Amino acid sequence: MSSLQKRQFIPTLLVGLGIIASAVTPLVRQPPALAQSAFYDVQGHWAKPCITRLSQQGIINGYPDGSFRPSLSMNRAEFATIVAQAFPKAARTRKPVNFVDVPTYHWAYNQITAATQTRFLSGYPGYSFKPNQNIPRAQVLVALASGLNYSPTREVTTTLKANFVDARAIPVYAQKSIAAATEKRLVVNYPDVKLLNPNKKATRAEVAAFLCQAIVSSREASVVPQQHLALRMEF
Repeated sequence: MSSLQKRQFIPTLLVGLGIIASAVTPLVRQPPALAQSAFYDVQGHWAKPCITRLSQQGIINGYPDGSFRPSLSMNRAEFATIVAQAFPKAARTRKPVNFVDVPTYHWAYNQITAATQTRFLSGYPGYSFKPNQNIPRAQVLVALASGLNYSPTREVTTTLKANFVDARAIPVYAQKSIAAATEKRLVVNYPDVKLLNPNKKATRAEVAAFLCQAIVSSREASVVPQQHLALRMEF
């Protein structure tokens, strides 16, 4: 092969290898990385005030195309990242766990470590975390109640039945935490305030709404429309 042919062959080979590599390398879903206050796809959305506030605070980000994608589901790694950003000063009361499916080079390794050490999230049997698993609404509320150390002050079953028509669908492991979250006014249900949908995959808008309620101070007015808040039952 002549030197000219070699020079022509090598770039062609590299391009070919690049195509092969891109075909066999799995796509890794990473969180959006653009913080802004105005997203073109949340205009008129019921959760826009929450999304805007959290974006301005650097807790939730949008996408490079200027979208927020409020209806997109969120996985556990993405939620861990948001929790770590929302509660950076939370005390780390657990020892770190070496999850078999979260290597040190995982894009959310530090955030997952922080979220589990601060008790917002836990792993599964066999030392797995399942970072790519979509997180259901019930698990989001359990995470917030756990990390914020909320406990119910009323009878759990009574609180749940009084506020949610689908209370029976709430997993046993989540009942106590969701009752506590309800008392603390963290639960946001849209469009039907009485329908919790605990096992439904949480959307980015729903997570934003839960977080808005979790971080609002006593001196701030909630930006969540009141008609979507599951109110604590009065006794």
